[in-house]
Amino acid sequence: MTTLEELKGIYCKKGGELKPFEKFEGEVREGYRIEYEKKLNEIDVTFFGLASGDLNPVHFDEDFASKTKFGGRVVHGMLTTSLVSAAVARMPGTIVLLEQSFRYVSPVRIGDTVRVEGVVTEVIKNRCKVDVKCFVDDKVVAEGWVKVLIW
Repeated sequence: MTTLEELKGIYCKKGGELKPFEKFEGEVREGYRIEYEKKLNEIDVTFFGLASGDLNPVHFDEDFASKTKFGGRVVHGMLTTSLVSAAVARMPGTIVLLEQSFRYVSPVRIGDTVRVEGVVTEVIKNRCKVDVKCFVDDKVVAEGWVKVLIW
């Protein structure tokens, strides 16, 4: 069994939501839209903290986090916007993320479902810019853009 297969099993047993990797259809041009959503669970925060090294107690220690302006634990901002990477990776072709910029507007809580919506706003040859917003319910929690290379 590969490490990936072994960790997939642990991830699912601990409540992680594993989605199949399926490519979107269509021709990428200005106005092309993408959407992706995922529930962020305890195991997502744990794996992200371990992989990134960001073990900030605002993500892991309820007592500590309850005394901050958040009033409790929150999901890593970069974990939230990593779902943008998952969304653009599903665009047609082989996608390479080149550049990104995000603004974090509101905290995401463990157990929230984050929905990414994006629209291609610029295409120059095989590169495009995608404006994105991340939502929990109808509330924007992060927004920005990414630039990708499409092979």
